[in-house]
Amino acid sequence: MNKTFVSFSAKNIDAKLPKYRQLINSLLQDIEMGELKPGERLPSINEASEECYLSRDTVERAYTELHKMGVITSIFRKGYFISESKLKTKTKVLFLVGKITDSNKSIYDAFCSHVGKHFHVDIFTYQYKSQQFQEIINLQLGNYHYYVVMPHLIEAEDSILTCLNKISGDRLLLLDQNFEQIRHTHASLVCEPAKQIVQIFTTQLNLFNKYRAFNLVLTEEDYFDPQWINGCREFCESISMDFQVLDGLEQEDIRLGEIYFTLADMELAKAIHYADKLELRLGKDIGVLAHNDSCLKDILAGGITVLSSQPDQMGTIAAQMLLDHDKTSKKIELKLIVRKSL
Repeated sequence: MNKTFVSFSAKNIDAKLPKYRQLINSLLQDIEMGELKPGERLPSINEASEECYLSRDTVERAYTELHKMGVITSIFRKGYFISESKLKTKTKVLFLVGKITDSNKSIYDAFCSHVGKHFHVDIFTYQYKSQQFQEIINLQLGNYHYYVVMPHLIEAEDSILTCLNKISGDRLLLLDQNFEQIRHTHASLVCEPAKQIVQIFTTQLNLFNKYRAFNLVLTEEDYFDPQWINGCREFCESISMDFQVLDGLEQEDIRLGEIYFTLADMELAKAIHYADKLELRLGKDIGVLAHNDSCLKDILAGGITVLSSQPDQMGTIAAQMLLDHDKTSKKIELKLIVRKSL
């Protein structure tokens, strides 16, 4: 029975591409997803022309190019078939982030490592701008098999939801934020820090009780989830500890008996530098806590305590969800690694 190209008309193919190229991309995507298997017969040029509403010349050009690529083969008077050769076209993934931060790079590297060599993953950045976010997705529709999107600082507005709804649900994976308003089922992997921060810090009261105030250090240049503020504030209220949010860190902000939780590594470096200039000992005179781990934080200033959203694990789990065609919503747990600085 001939393959019917229902998927060709249903897929989100980039309308800017020539028709023959759209047909080629659709066939390659079907092969990658296992919808077309080696040895399976394709419609004749006339049949494909009718089913896809394309000219006969367009279909013939697509088939000719696929034949040159070794993707399909032809048998005289029997038609066109998916090649039995070992040719393997790579599955293409668009990986969209706000900026390439250390954490995002860790997620990306772990993702690429886990999906393996048969995947080609392109990373794009939208600089936390909604218009650029939409432009990238709209321009790249149909060019990739999967879309892994990290919508930081992007609100669930109608234009954003319309944009994301153009991606088939089984091709979309949202990281670190989930838009439940999207009409189709899609995969998501999120970290919900507010409740976790309270729970984790409460189990380590011996580390916090020796300090009188808690400072959460943010910067306008880097993304942060407001839940980090909510979680830290709620914890401090539960133990009657003073709490404030600092926009960047200056030397005069460093005070005896206070904790400094830095979300950006640049602010962590400042905290260590200022403490050294003021002859304040980390873990004794002041407490220092950083976001996400690295090999340097294990040895820096005798060891920096970190609260990690486990970016390596996020990248690995996201890759496995894609490989498994898993369209569920999963959560990443925070992990506190206690070292000398607290």
